[in-house]
Amino acid sequence: MKKLLKIIVALAIVAAFFKTLPAVERPTLAVMPFIIDQSLEIRIGDLVIAPSVIENEFSDQVLQNLVKSRKFDVLERANVKKIMNENNLTESDYAKPGEAERIGKLLVADYIVVGYIDRLEFILEQKNIQITGERSLKLTGTFKTHFRVVETKSGKIVCAQSIEEKLKSSDIPFQERKDMTGGDFRDRLFSAAAVKSCNYVLEGIYPIKIASISGNELTLNRGDGSGLVKGDHLDVFELGDSVKDPDTGEVLGSSESKVGEIEVTDVLQKFSKAKIISSTGIITDGSICRRIKSVKIEEAPATPRVTPGW
Repeated sequence: MKKLLKIIVALAIVAAFFKTLPAVERPTLAVMPFIIDQSLEIRIGDLVIAPSVIENEFSDQVLQNLVKSRKFDVLERANVKKIMNENNLTESDYAKPGEAERIGKLLVADYIVVGYIDRLEFILEQKNIQITGERSLKLTGTFKTHFRVVETKSGKIVCAQSIEEKLKSSDIPFQERKDMTGGDFRDRLFSAAAVKSCNYVLEGIYPIKIASISGNELTLNRGDGSGLVKGDHLDVFELGDSVKDPDTGEVLGSSESKVGEIEVTDVLQKFSKAKIISSTGIITDGSICRRIKSVKIEEAPATPRVTPGW
């Protein structure tokens, strides 16, 4: 009986301890529908895509990726829409300079993402293959958007970026594309562009950092859905002194010095593993990592090949 009583007391102490731990507060973020010209007619062959569908679907994909990052409390689109309607706010309102700060405060959001879709086009090429009598289809999709992330408390733009994503049907393995519809192709293009956009939003507010080090092995605070892929190379930077604006005294950031390069070896659900490739300084916990921009070189196939279908 005494032993059981001791166990109950111990459990009560542990429960009380965890209850007193401060809750981790994550910043709140709202993603507005990405604006597109409503008069545009966008087609994939016979499939017509309404601009409003594009706005909502792409915004949803960006939102879902930000939720997966677990860095923010992301407001649901239904709640955002409700507050916008209650305050009679339209796209033309939140597209105006300076309005994002006011709208963010109405939404009670720490950050607000406002974006524009500048270009969306699909080029379909059809060729008849004389040898087989079949028809060859080649589809190329191009998606271009620019966006900004505003800190609503200060009205400061913490991230502004333009991205362009291009997808060719020939980039998709044949087994995946042989039964692919125009809608499937569109979703794949949107998904790639959304992941890239989400990564820029994250890195503008929370750069990738080293969570722990064990010898040559590292753990990064980014997991599945962050855009990191096994084999990616990143530069590692050590933060230096704060940089201040000499006129206003505002802290603009910190100086950075490169101390090494790492390679991602595995991407897990909540974090990723990496190894040190080279070092010119001391790599420590908390060091910032930035993706190395690579240039894709397209090589012509050695032997021309005819493939029916896509």
